[in-house]
Amino acid sequence: MSRFALLAIFALAPAAPAADPSFSADVAPILANRCLSCHAGQKARGGYHANTFAELLTAGKSGETPVVPGKPENSELYLRLVDPDPAVRMPPDDTPLSPAEADAVKKWIAAGAKVDGPEKSAPVKSYLPPRVHPAAPDKYPTPLPIFAVAFAPNGSELAVGGINEVTIWDAKTGTLLRRLPGFPDRIQALAYSADGKKLLVGGGTPGEYGEVSIADPAKPGPRKALGVFEDIVLGVAFSADETAIAAGGADRTVRVFAAADGTERWRAGFHADWVTGVAFSPDGKYVASSSKDRTVKVLEAGTGKIYTTYNGHRRQFGSHTGQFEVSAVAFDAAGSAYSAGAGNAVRVWEPEKAHDENGSAIDMEARFAKDGHTKYLDYTSPRPVFALALAGGKVYTAAGDGKVREHDPATKKVTREYPGGTDWLYALAVSAKANRVAAAGFDGKVRVWNAATGEVVATFAAAPGLPN
Repeated sequence: MSRFALLAIFALAPAAPAADPSFSADVAPILANRCLSCHAGQKARGGYHANTFAELLTAGKSGETPVVPGKPENSELYLRLVDPDPAVRMPPDDTPLSPAEADAVKKWIAAGAKVDGPEKSAPVKSYLPPRVHPAAPDKYPTPLPIFAVAFAPNGSELAVGGINEVTIWDAKTGTLLRRLPGFPDRIQALAYSADGKKLLVGGGTPGEYGEVSIADPAKPGPRKALGVFEDIVLGVAFSADETAIAAGGADRTVRVFAAADGTERWRAGFHADWVTGVAFSPDGKYVASSSKDRTVKVLEAGTGKIYTTYNGHRRQFGSHTGQFEVSAVAFDAAGSAYSAGAGNAVRVWEPEKAHDENGSAIDMEARFAKDGHTKYLDYTSPRPVFALALAGGKVYTAAGDGKVREHDPATKKVTREYPGGTDWLYALAVSAKANRVAAAGFDGKVRVWNAATGEVVATFAAAPGLPN
């Protein structure tokens, strides 16, 4: 058969049916870009909320049905987008939707207004695909604040958060080894896998976008984005067996993903303020999340259900009273939890004992009269701790006063203050194998110390293109 006969057959064959419009791909981006500024939060215009799919289908103060599946001509959402009267048309006092955008909403409603993504209570922004980020600057104009550092497992290399990139440096000499592009403009959290072949990267744009992804730290290449958040991601962690990944951020949620394929296993929204850090217990039972709301939540790692709330950062009695935001949380090999922030003490506690001490409303007065099981590693700092690390039986903290402190849990004493820091420190990493400590912060400089002697090994500005 000639190729012309084949072409004739193909020409006569019925066209493949067009795929139904996708809420995730076709409608959610329009809502996020053009609608949420007015129809999200407590002061949503007209009492109509479009922050989640479920809210999108719920009438506002007008009582008009927003979406009637199969009938765009009866759906107030679509009618408001195309109304010829500028006083009625949405978005108000702004450029109307393009014909293509309005048609996408119309076709989606006509096809049945189906949802294809996370659960209906999930924020619309979480339906969006990961962003394509701008390239990092070839040369940094000046050292910029650093919010994340992490040692490779062998301790010879140090990953540092940059602008739209992660940079990899020789931890001994401060020499730039590699640049990994394709990330959000701010990197807030880094974590290596045990074999050093994977690097978790959390970050985003404050107030607008968050992302957690996996990269190959050995070479530049495409990242594997696991999830999109409504706000910047501030904490990431592998489980001990590296089958799961936890992330949390300024959108107040904690999420756990399957490490193998990136599937979201669950998300939890128990915090009232930013989630500043996450950590798995060594036995894999719990995910702990620290928060600006002055609590640490302990969640069941398999389900995301809350197991208990640790309230030791907002005590109303005893020698450590006060209301303190929590910036970081970690577990030791025995399963004890460590949390720190404001308040001049690292709290050491156990999830099970915290659960028992919480009790119920019946015995609240009796519980408040007891000191509880928490141990306190006291220190003196005019500013909060922003980062916490455990290694070699020691506890390390980096604070806003520019100091890294080494704490001994056995004696509850500060055993060393590492010299050289002069500005706010936001990032901290410790390598037990290489016996090194690294910290960085507002001044854009990374300092690496010998943990055995306290001496400075290297100091460098993690700003490609600038001399050190």
